[in-house]
Amino acid sequence: MHVLGIYELKDNRVKWVLWEFVSPSHRPAITTWRDSLPVNRRADFDTFFRMLVKLQTWEHPHLKSLQGRPLRNLYELRWKSQGVPHRVGGYFMSPKEFVMLIGFTHNGKKYDPPAALTETILVRRKQLQAREGSLREYQVLVS
Repeated sequence: MHVLGIYELKDNRVKWVLWEFVSPSHRPAITTWRDSLPVNRRADFDTFFRMLVKLQTWEHPHLKSLQGRPLRNLYELRWKSQGVPHRVGGYFMSPKEFVMLIGFTHNGKKYDPPAALTETILVRRKQLQAREGSLREYQVLVS
């Protein structure tokens, strides 16, 4: 293996900046959702994001474009925990910056919270555009 290949294998630098939506009442959306998860699922959340921020590019199965005209340019970050599909919905602010608007689970056609993609994600994006909501950097603890 050439020297650059060895360096690439050991490159643990963070390559992405994550932002989370903060409501007009100052509630951080992703932190609040993560903290509501059971302990094992919180650990899986943390592991997933530690891995994700170190990747050069995000691709399927970790990233999927949301479907439907109102959801254009919105994406979901995807992982499973205890057999349950977990998602964080948001959009790219720049090539290496992702804005996280909502966390939810998706099992078949059932979403929790139920209005995650029909209302909440769209409302939060509009709140940011109208400067009613704000963003804060989401810190991922990497080793």
